[in-house]
Amino acid sequence: MNRVVHANNGAKYIVFVDGNSDVAYSKSTDGGYTWAERVIVYTGTVTALAVYYDRWSGRSTDKIRCAYAQSGGNDILYRDIDTANSDALGTETTVFNGASTASGGALTICTGRNGHIRVAGSIDAGAEDGAWSSTDDGATWGDTIADPSEGATQDQYLLLPGWNADTADIQLIFWDASAEELSVKRYDDSGNSWAETSIATSMTDTPAATHFRNFDAAVDLINSQNVVVAWSDDDVANAGLRCWKITDLAVTEVTNVVQNSTDDQGMCAISIDTNTGHWYVFYGGKSDGSETWNTNVTLNYKVSTDQGVTWSTERQVSTTVIRTLTWMASEMHCPGRPGLAYSSTGAATGAPICYFAPFPHQRAPQLAGGMAI
Repeated sequence: MNRVVHANNGAKYIVFVDGNSDVAYSKSTDGGYTWAERVIVYTGTVTALAVYYDRWSGRSTDKIRCAYAQSGGNDILYRDIDTANSDALGTETTVFNGASTASGGALTICTGRNGHIRVAGSIDAGAEDGAWSSTDDGATWGDTIADPSEGATQDQYLLLPGWNADTADIQLIFWDASAEELSVKRYDDSGNSWAETSIATSMTDTPAATHFRNFDAAVDLINSQNVVVAWSDDDVANAGLRCWKITDLAVTEVTNVVQNSTDDQGMCAISIDTNTGHWYVFYGGKSDGSETWNTNVTLNYKVSTDQGVTWSTERQVSTTVIRTLTWMASEMHCPGRPGLAYSSTGAATGAPICYFAPFPHQRAPQLAGGMAI
């Protein structure tokens, strides 16, 4: 679960798995136009990575939280990057000591509004799963909480803060691959239990090993809600890029970002401009059907200035043609127009990781190292 982080110090960070299967990050101090050489966070064989930034949950701390599963010791490990302290790397700790890992597993992390760090995962594609919590800033993970998993091999998870009066509560956006359903599981910390509410059925998942991701979410701090976007299917005619507002009591669908796709579209990312409150939703493929998924596509976006009631016309992030798009990610929060990162093993630019700086500049500098992911 890659993210671009626009930190409180004004710098941008992206944490990723590089071509050596290590966890690394790269940093930009000029709005994304140039990027420093990557810094290694973990050396090993990483099978899954999840990233979260404290301020997305309304915290005043500035750590980027990283959870990663690795096949050498078959564990889930944790390490943080302190963006307020010269990017100091924290001590690596073990979230879960497993017996095996598989590339089909899921992994997600978030910081609760009370500061507790939560991790949920299924690192062996359903054979080993669970949820864990740290109440001491990631130093220890002795608090094993109720497991929201359902054991399927392709289920996908996304942890977010909850909006109950209890700030220790969290939410899990859960894509059930076997039921083809998107739901929200709300965690009650005092009862150590999850309650599930359906968001939408007939949601055809795409395995993360193919490309990732077809759903995304942003925390709307001003309105005490999470905003979720998801494709009902990808590379299929008449699919929709749907959008919902999720509070602790309700799931409210708003207008589709893309209605009745003309085929050849997929993947998405959402960002909230914290200066204006506008929602930006990015996706691959034009809506006029003129491109071919996933061998000849451009990146596009729409903006909503009214909480998803209406969306702008489709706009291109860049005219750069992309081949074999594997993931995309944007800043969850950005004070101004957000940018967009993507990975492509066959990008026309030749760069396996690119970042399009906030438009209208639309530059795509290669991230440091040039390592294929």
